[in-house]
Amino acid sequence: MKKIIFVCLLSLCTAFNAQAIVSMETIHLGKPPQGFAGAFDLDLAFEGGNTERSGAASGVKLQWTDDQITDFILASYAYAESAGVRDKNRGFTHYRHIHRLDEQLAWEAFAQLSFNEFTHLTMRSLAGGGVRLTLGELNDKTAFFLGLGGFYERERLDTFLPGEDDTEQAVRANTYLVIKYQFNSHVSLVSTTYYQPKLGDGGDFRAIEDLSLVSRLTESSSLKVEIDIAHDSEPPLTVKQTDSVLKVGIVINF
Repeated sequence: MKKIIFVCLLSLCTAFNAQAIVSMETIHLGKPPQGFAGAFDLDLAFEGGNTERSGAASGVKLQWTDDQITDFILASYAYAESAGVRDKNRGFTHYRHIHRLDEQLAWEAFAQLSFNEFTHLTMRSLAGGGVRLTLGELNDKTAFFLGLGGFYERERLDTFLPGEDDTEQAVRANTYLVIKYQFNSHVSLVSTTYYQPKLGDGGDFRAIEDLSLVSRLTESSSLKVEIDIAHDSEPPLTVKQTDSVLKVGIVINF
């Protein structure tokens, strides 16, 4: 029954009118809880970069864990108009499979689809994998994780330039560092930093920082403050290199 519920929710999650997603990482230290779990957040978001605006945002994460296996999906879609003019249109779906080999080592595979009209990105599809190393879990309060791997991506862009190829392909390294710190039984901090250089061209890279401070209100709800910063060293013409979002909201776990 839980698996049926998981599939049903999975099919519905793309319907959320969301500009944000729940972070890939959770506050939970150690092994994730067994069975089905999920989280939904509702935020006030303040954006800078290619979209300068504020408004409401929501996100969802669905996860299934069985012994050494964890599968989860993140999905969101955002659309907004101001004075009859569209000023937001983007979507994101990410699936990840993690297989724990032992307490320190896991391998993972992932696939992702995304688009963003206001960065001229018609569609980005990618697939890849790698290993995830547990560098340390200290006193059930602090944890460090390092991810090493790579992925193949294909982008289709709206360049608006006659005769210019609007499709790009690349293989990128994927390195990330996760730091989790639990101040006490109610307040936790998670920092996830990605660095994704193009193989053969180190000057073409993407860097992402996701920093979240979460304060538990009840067993199933928390208050969250999150800062997301994404940098692309070689974006399309007229597109800014850096986007940032500040979010303040409520997280509901189920």
